Amino acid sequence: MSEYKEQRKEKQNRYVISISDPDKRAVSIITEVNPMKIKGVAHRGYPVKLPENTLSSYKAACDMSYTHLELDVHLSKDGVPVLMHDYSVDRLTNGKGLIKEHTLDELKRLKVKGVETIPTLEETLQELKGRISILVELKQAGNIYPGLEENTLDLIRKTGTLDQVRIIGFDHFSIAKMRQLDKDVRIGMICSGSMPYVFPFMKEIDCDFLGVNLRFMTPQYSDMIEGRGIISAPWPVDTLADMEMIADKYPNALITTNELDRWAEFYRNHLVLHEKF
Repeated sequence: MSEYKEQRKEKQNRYVISISDPDKRAVSIITEVNPMKIKGVAHRGYPVKLPENTLSSYKAACDMSYTHLELDVHLSKDGVPVLMHDYSVDRLTNGKGLIKEHTLDELKRLKVKGVETIPTLEETLQELKGRISILVELKQAGNIYPGLEENTLDLIRKTGTLDQVRIIGFDHFSIAKMRQLDKDVRIGMICSGSMPYVFPFMKEIDCDFLGVNLRFMTPQYSDMIEGRGIISAPWPVDTLADMEMIADKYPNALITTNELDRWAEFYRNHLVLHEKF
């Protein structure tokens, strides 16, 4: 459970979430009560304001009424799916070493940015159940995490969140394995470049989501994706220039952003982004 404490105050149809920690730091997130849904993927939660891939960060994205949340799954030494972007704990915690070298108990003793604990996939799915669509990115790479696909799917079934989740990843063998394990789970592929040759494979495994690094997105590629009924998902969309390009060229895309406030304001003010939502 997060050690951040939340206090909410309603005022003139808005509320302020004041989040404080033991070191007396605080951030205030101002959002509307029951605002419109913001079509977009909150990347690792709300990383500009809160520690990425933590429960407080995920819940803040929900409070901002984002339609989607992305999180990253690894396996602990004892086979428990845990959430962090990096393969090691060095950057975000007071620990050292690879995630796969630590048991869950050891990982839970670490502090993310000094105050939060590393969440498990199970406790996160339970916390977010019924609140937001979740893109679960498997951090599989070859076979670095034997059993990651099976253990992740088991937890999704156990928590009753199959309808809420899409499994995505850069390792497309891993994504194909997920399809072999379950014919109904929604899956998606992510790529750092353009892959105009990938569509027959996507059709074969019934995959209808393609995450593309924004640098490689072109109108031609977008037409190829959307013309096949595939969700176009460019990332990251963080600057105002990026957002203006999305509105101008790719208004149907499901974007991923770290700048939740900026995209939310931009989305509200650009009706072209709402037309097919």
